[in-house]
Order: sequence, then C-alpha cells, then structure tokens
Amino acid sequence: MSYLTIFLGILGLLSAFVFFYFLKFKASTKQTERGDRIKWSKYIPYRDKTSREDLKKESQDATFKDD
Repeated sequence: MSYLTIFLGILGLLSAFVFFYFLKFKASTKQTERGDRIKWSKYIPYRDKTSREDLKKESQDATFKDD
C-alpha cells in the first residue's frame, strides 16, 4: 500500500465524519421562512398532474381475468 492510498483513505474517512457531523444541524426559521425564497415548484413539479380519477381507471393491459 502506498502513502497516497493511505492518505486518500484517511481523507475520505475524515470527510465522511465531517459530513455526518453537519447533518445534525438544521436551518433556522429565519432562513427557511423568508419572503424572497425561490419558488422551486415552478421549475420542479412536486406532484403528478394527473387527477385521482385517472389513477383509478384500469388499462386493458393491467387487467387480469380469471377464467
């Protein structure tokens, strides 16, 4: 094993520990509830545009009949 492999392994472990350490912090309400936030729903659809009635309809391909 070379020194480069050992160095990169230690660097990877250190960055993983730092990453998981910062996961426990949450943004304050001052940051999350501000008025000039980007409206991401304009760019990324969070909900499917199909209606519930379309979901209830069965297609011919998905219908299995017992004979």
